[in-house]
Amino acid sequence: MSAVLSSKAPVKPPVTSSCPACGTPSVQARHAWKFINARGETDWLRCPSCRSYFMDGEYSLACEIEHTQQMTWGDSHHGVELNQYKQRMYTAILEQICRKMAPTGQSLLDVGCAYGGFMTAAQLAGFDVCGFDIVPEAVARVTACGMKAQCCGRMKDFTLRSGPLDVISVLDANIYWPDQPAELRDIFNRLAPGGLLVMRIVDKSWMARIGAFLQQVSPARGEKILRRAVNDHRFSMPVGSFLNVLQRTGFRVITASPRGAVHSDQTSLAVKLSFSIGTALWQTLGVFLAPGAVIIAEKPEA
Repeated sequence: MSAVLSSKAPVKPPVTSSCPACGTPSVQARHAWKFINARGETDWLRCPSCRSYFMDGEYSLACEIEHTQQMTWGDSHHGVELNQYKQRMYTAILEQICRKMAPTGQSLLDVGCAYGGFMTAAQLAGFDVCGFDIVPEAVARVTACGMKAQCCGRMKDFTLRSGPLDVISVLDANIYWPDQPAELRDIFNRLAPGGLLVMRIVDKSWMARIGAFLQQVSPARGEKILRRAVNDHRFSMPVGSFLNVLQRTGFRVITASPRGAVHSDQTSLAVKLSFSIGTALWQTLGVFLAPGAVIIAEKPEA
């Protein structure tokens, strides 16, 4: 499966109407690359506004469910195993939340809850938890464990709780949203004043830039880097651009750092090192070169 550099090929009009990361109309985007990944052959564009790379294709919830069920985190057996694998990240994120808010009696909604790993950890910490996910098997497993969960794909469709929520967590899920600005607005509206949005986001846009460049001189090597940068995500957004979207939505960003974003104690030494170096660069120079970050943002008091 070789990558196909198509910058010299005729540029067709984009299928996606707007950048899924920031909402800028796609007619302003330029072609980035075409290659084959877990979703098959995909065209990618680059947004001139937020500098995100995004997959050019129509969104279908049914297709997204089917795709997720075929991935490791969507499979019931491996999905449950990931609950244990990610304990380091869950613990680190909960520690950050609990420094901002005492958990007892506070509600927490986990968006894209998968098989309930973070919900279980948050419940043990004292939160009143609930969640939603697009995979029916994941939701069934969560409810079988005695926690409340709903099968749906958007914040606006979540109906298990009608009142304001104290914490909404989104861990490695926003990169699958077809309309991130709309989801963030809906999350903002569902939070109580003073409530927290807690996210673990992926940012390998810097790696994607390297892969896109190498694809022009070494297609095989460029494709390999692009695969690692994009995985099966729908877009790749720089952290700085994401923070701007949060602020435009009305959130006040409290913290944003690669610290605490490492998934597991079993994560490879090379990846752990990249997070450590990325944390140092982000804190000293404001340059983001880590694979991901933990962000805590607040809905300001009225």
